[in-house]
Amino acid sequence: MKSTLPTSLLFSVYKLLWFCITPILKRLPRLKEGVAERILQEISFSKVDLWMHAASVGEAYIAIQILKSFEGDQELDILVTCNTSQGREILKKNLAEQQHHVSIAYMVFDNPVLVKKAIKIADPKLLVLIELEIWPALMAEMKRQKKQIIIVNGRMTEKSFKGYNKVAFLWRRLKPDVILATSKDNKARLQALFQQKKTYLVENIKFDQIEKCTIVERTATKNKSLILASIRKEEESEVLYIIIKLLETFPDLHIDLFPRHLHRVPDWVKLLSGQNISYSIKTASQNNNSQSVLIWDVFGEMINAYQRSDAAFVGGSLAPLGGQNFIEAFMNGVIPVTGPSVSNFLWTGDEVFLDGLVKKGNSKEEVLQLLVSILKSPPDKNLIQQKANSYIQLKQGGSRKTCQHIVDLL
Repeated sequence: MKSTLPTSLLFSVYKLLWFCITPILKRLPRLKEGVAERILQEISFSKVDLWMHAASVGEAYIAIQILKSFEGDQELDILVTCNTSQGREILKKNLAEQQHHVSIAYMVFDNPVLVKKAIKIADPKLLVLIELEIWPALMAEMKRQKKQIIIVNGRMTEKSFKGYNKVAFLWRRLKPDVILATSKDNKARLQALFQQKKTYLVENIKFDQIEKCTIVERTATKNKSLILASIRKEEESEVLYIIIKLLETFPDLHIDLFPRHLHRVPDWVKLLSGQNISYSIKTASQNNNSQSVLIWDVFGEMINAYQRSDAAFVGGSLAPLGGQNFIEAFMNGVIPVTGPSVSNFLWTGDEVFLDGLVKKGNSKEEVLQLLVSILKSPPDKNLIQQKANSYIQLKQGGSRKTCQHIVDLL
């Protein structure tokens, strides 16, 4: 990539910024783990064909789906990087046995000096960026070395577009060789930002991860069960209010509480204790069903909880955070309720709301009333199964098309 004066000045400032903030980032709880890999003091990879970057949990599952979707017996040397410990654990768990030779590492900080060293070691033919992981130093170094870049499962909100477009001259110099977008709106925004004609509409890969809805037989109990899924810090007071009100209406209600980030578990202990609500922590008690609220301090158990539940609230939606994955809920036999903020999942289409697969409340009071209504009269799980399977069947196929684009570039 040939530098111009504006881009040279911008990268000089960017490099200085990384120099200033790296000491702070190294001490942050969410980044402290794996910091040696993030600054390349430890290197867990060598030369590869493909470098795939998955930011966190959602992107990690997309990376796994892509790798499992390559046709034939083609074997590739692949580096998969991520930013979070949760994403890394998911990658390690799911990529242990498959046809490719995969290295898993924390993503190096986007300091131009570190990125240059990482690319020299990995020497990938192609960089695969999942969704909106557009790191300028990483992309610039790939362009400088005349290597290829593809954005897959691409998405960009209008708010993000306006922000990135303030330095549109930069992104147009860093444009990927191919962009695969998940909706017409995402395609239009990504194409406009990068000025890349090779921008295509491909079904969201997340739909290919979803297995056919299967209703699990439950042991009949008189007590109702609710799951509060992926609850974020910013909405904890509203969710606590909902818990209090629901327990007033359903004193024997069992609640499975899943904080989105596990470091919030101690905070939930304080919140529930302050309201004299009985609780237990999953890994700290053997009598998990004897308390009103079970706080889950382990990852990866939400699917089983959905299958046991009569109702569900999916978090990240009572604060302006864009929402969390509500598809998992109805694909496991329970109709999820969300708050008003669901912009992160508008790619699912209006059908989920129109067909009643998801219920949305515009306030904590509306969310509460929707949950009360569902708990009083849980919907027919067989009907949920039919609707869910019909909906998903129409949305699948994106991972196969994505793999074909990757193979063509390689």
